[in-house]
Amino acid sequence: MGTGRKRITGKTQNSPMTESADRARPGGLHRQSLLIIFLTRTGLNTAHRIIYPFLPTIARGLGISLQAASSLVALRVVAGMTAPVLGPVGDRYGRRRTMEMGLLAFILASLLLAGMGTVAAAAIAFILYGLSKVLYDPAVHAYLGDTVPYQERGRAVGIVEFSWSSAWLVGVPVSGLLMERLGWRAPWALLVLVGLLGAWLTHRYLPPAKPPAPSRPGPAGTPLQAAARSAGTLITTWRSLLRRRQVVVLLLTSFLLVLANEVPFIVYGAWLETTFGLSLSTLGLASIVVGLAEATAEFGTTVFTDRLGKRRSVLLGLVGLAASLGLLPWLTQLGLAPALAGIVLMLLTFEFAIVSLIPLATELAPEARASLLSLNTTALSLGRILGAVLGGWLWHWQNIAVHSAVGACCALAAALLLAWGLVEIEGQ
Repeated sequence: MGTGRKRITGKTQNSPMTESADRARPGGLHRQSLLIIFLTRTGLNTAHRIIYPFLPTIARGLGISLQAASSLVALRVVAGMTAPVLGPVGDRYGRRRTMEMGLLAFILASLLLAGMGTVAAAAIAFILYGLSKVLYDPAVHAYLGDTVPYQERGRAVGIVEFSWSSAWLVGVPVSGLLMERLGWRAPWALLVLVGLLGAWLTHRYLPPAKPPAPSRPGPAGTPLQAAARSAGTLITTWRSLLRRRQVVVLLLTSFLLVLANEVPFIVYGAWLETTFGLSLSTLGLASIVVGLAEATAEFGTTVFTDRLGKRRSVLLGLVGLAASLGLLPWLTQLGLAPALAGIVLMLLTFEFAIVSLIPLATELAPEARASLLSLNTTALSLGRILGAVLGGWLWHWQNIAVHSAVGACCALAAALLLAWGLVEIEGQ
């Protein structure tokens, strides 16, 4: 297969939407626009990341058990499975408008937790948080696909994805201080303001991307008939995408990549606690290593992914992930510091691979970017769910070597799939 790249030149290879978008973006996406998306996504990601360290505090505030609180959080994952249905909204109604819909759901969720703080309100809020990510994230990545030249897209995606680690490094500590001084609902009140600011900046200062080619309106009819036509269009889009080998390979690669990381990572806290006898406070400090590793990898994508090529970068990350998982049991025998170094290496390679995969995905179906990215979101979610279940079950043996072996096999399988079945398209 050679380098796995296919160079396409000439306007005849581009869809009308891509050609129009190219004419509208002489210098790529403006730094101001990237900053707006970065700050807004940091707020959205903070709402997701503060759940894990502060779940006991949230449970006490709601007056429920930790297990019951975990069940509420699971509603967010269930809502995330609506991605194939809601994600394509960005193709139909435009990227910026869909981002605004996601932010509206985010604001409503934060209001419910900050203003009411009841179990019922929390249940609705977690569902809305899941829906906000389903709407906002595919629309953002499709927006970057529309407005940033492919040769520079890795850098743009890396900058935007830095919001994931910044939520951990900034959002989580700030939320902890607010909970300690003002109560468990205080962070959600701040997130309401962040959401409102993000929505205003998005509407006022984010340039609209070229909208997708409008579909022909069907004949007037009842709302039920209109819904049936929309469902038919959606199913047709899914069928068209899933008939493409490259799309299927992308979805399987995303699924296996997340599965490879989630199986060992879901038990890393229990593993460190049982192996090295770490206290809760020390585990909290170790979590900073997670954020720093993610930030380093996301910075690496802004520097290397476009230069190396997106496909090659993903392959490099997958092979590195398999190697780091293979080394992890051996490093554990050397002590705590080498074990933490192994976790850093695992997270660095995983994050580099998954962030490099996003710009690669944006060019596989330019005419249906949001629809494809929403399907990919579902593949990632399925990998995360199965990884959590499988990782917990494998902990019956309490041996990180078992988790590492399973993760390494998944990473190698993803690398082989990608090398065999996906060709990078350049020169858009």
